[in-house]
Amino acid sequence: MRVTVTGGLGVNGAWVVRALLARGHEVVVFENREDLTLVRDVADRIELVVGDVRDPGQLGAALDRADVVVHLAAFVAAEQDPHTAIAVNVGGTAQVCAAAAAAGVRRLVHTSSKAVYGPTTGTRGFPAYDPITEDGERRPRGMYDITKTAAEDVVGWYGRTTDLECVSLRFSTIYGPGKLHRHGGHVGIGLVSVYSSMVELPAAGEPFALEHGGEERDDLVYVVDAAEAIATVVEAPESLPHNVYNVSSGRALPVAGFADVIRTVLPDAVLDIGGGLNPMDAKESAYMVLDNTRIRRDLGWSPRFDPERAVRHHVDHVRASR
Repeated sequence: MRVTVTGGLGVNGAWVVRALLARGHEVVVFENREDLTLVRDVADRIELVVGDVRDPGQLGAALDRADVVVHLAAFVAAEQDPHTAIAVNVGGTAQVCAAAAAAGVRRLVHTSSKAVYGPTTGTRGFPAYDPITEDGERRPRGMYDITKTAAEDVVGWYGRTTDLECVSLRFSTIYGPGKLHRHGGHVGIGLVSVYSSMVELPAAGEPFALEHGGEERDDLVYVVDAAEAIATVVEAPESLPHNVYNVSSGRALPVAGFADVIRTVLPDAVLDIGGGLNPMDAKESAYMVLDNTRIRRDLGWSPRFDPERAVRHHVDHVRASR
């Protein structure tokens, strides 16, 4: 198949591109930049179209002859720039859907997020972390949450009113190589994943310290597994049983427990992890577990990388990329 991937040069998109190429698909990447750093190993096998998801003309060129569209492009600094977040995450998603429907694309796979479930309160969060199913109430509060929820609704509308089959995948916390490179420096918190920093700093012989948060648990899915989930949906037979799927490990792993895994892989790693909760000092907690029963049952996907295997792969990839 010919698959167009918006945001295919990003941290997660790069692994989606690899997964699709490995399965023999023709891949077109639609991006707003020409930075091929994260796909250097497969750059000669992709077709790159540079453009903006808000531009219908540029999208039309990227979707020419496409069978499936994977829509990853998003603006994450939503609290700092809400206008751009709305324009890209909601308006851009609408443009992608409209262009895909007009081009006769068969299926659109939209990458959503656990953010639609909003802050974790009650038994959704510490200490119970009750798994949230796809039927769980969406409670967006932050601007990123709001735009991803609205994007899901836009995708759903196109799925109901056009011949374009649309599915949204809600990912738990994705971790893996590329975040530190893409966002610059070796920052442990903020937009850069704390989990990527925990792996990559010790892999480079540097210490990692986190003042607090070691008891906090989160549902981590390795980026390679996330990419394989997308590829599985791309290849699924027509008429998917559902139009929303959680993609997750389905289990809660403490930050301190993740540090122990890293020490198993890197015995000399220096990781100083304080106790308590909320390691990223979020105003409202977003640590949760997503139930992945639906995607396991309907599509046969399940994560192949347990934390130790993921850390080993992460370390090997980072060191090989230097």
